[in-house]
Amino acid sequence: MPLGTPEGPTQSQWTLNAVSVLRVGEYPVPFEIKALPDNPDADGVYEIIQRFIDLIDASADFQMSHATRTYTHIQRITPTA
Repeated sequence: MPLGTPEGPTQSQWTLNAVSVLRVGEYPVPFEIKALPDNPDADGVYEIIQRFIDLIDASADFQMSHATRTYTHIQRITPTA
């Protein structure tokens, strides 16, 4: 079966993880933040996510531990002639 041209990325999921500098006892307070735009693959979403990461990173009260984008690629398969 012929494979079509890959389409994607699609269905992006954006997740940011940060921790507080202040501690409760011995432990910081962890945060997991999910960005939930109506269209996560729209132009401009990445730039807004990056600004939010930079905002958290610039804070003296919180530290970014990591941020991720997960997504899929779709490749259609068509019947052979």
